[in-house]
Amino acid sequence: MNDTDTNEVVGEPDFYLNLADARIVATEALLEASENIADTIDARAMSCIYGDAGLGKTFSVLAALKEVSAERVLLLQFRSRPTPRDIRQELFNELHLEGEPPSHPSEFDRLLKRTLARKPYVLVCDEAQQFSRECFEFVRHLWDTGKGKNRPAVLFVGGEEAYKTLYSEPALASRIYIWQEFAPMEADEVQKNIPLFHPVWANATPELIDYVYEEGAGGTFRVWSKITYHVIEGMKRRGLEEVDESIARWALRRALPHRRKSRRPQQDAG
Repeated sequence: MNDTDTNEVVGEPDFYLNLADARIVATEALLEASENIADTIDARAMSCIYGDAGLGKTFSVLAALKEVSAERVLLLQFRSRPTPRDIRQELFNELHLEGEPPSHPSEFDRLLKRTLARKPYVLVCDEAQQFSRECFEFVRHLWDTGKGKNRPAVLFVGGEEAYKTLYSEPALASRIYIWQEFAPMEADEVQKNIPLFHPVWANATPELIDYVYEEGAGGTFRVWSKITYHVIEGMKRRGLEEVDESIARWALRRALPHRRKSRRPQQDAG
């Protein structure tokens, strides 16, 4: 998936809360996503990466695309449910087209099709659970009219609703090249990956990591990032060099709502 069009490539993805010293971990899901994205780009196809919030879908996609020229990656993100008109406008902006966008949809579409045919773009539709069937159909139309090696590769990245909408429409589902569902890490994956994720957990005992996992962190990286942030703050306040269960319990109480009581109560340093 190397690219030689330009030296400017997609940057490193941001960790939740900009967590200092966090590292990208080659989880099974990230490795699978990297392989699937490379295959999607090579095939100039459309694929869907979906799962619950906080599992690292967008992070993994951006990590997999970091060697692709930035000018080829068109990242579409919307805060609320977009319309095809919104997608047209966002593509106009991402493609850095000059002048005013065409006022008529058919003219606008012709402009986008001509422009997308100039390079092998990668269109990333993030938060795709916000897309209506009409939005998916619009992207599919742009992809269908592409030709050969410069047809855009398309990655739909979103929650379960994105999968349901795509899968429920045969014309859309039949065009999805690869489906990948992100799932939370299992306990053994957490034991393997969390010590590599951040130095604060590097020397933590397996029992402590299991305790944090069981008490609410589970296998979701975003939750682990939030807890780690609080752990570091707690250690600074108390002048500690290593995380212990007392600090972990304090961090869990701050980070998670309605946390059940610990099965091993101790005097809390916080």
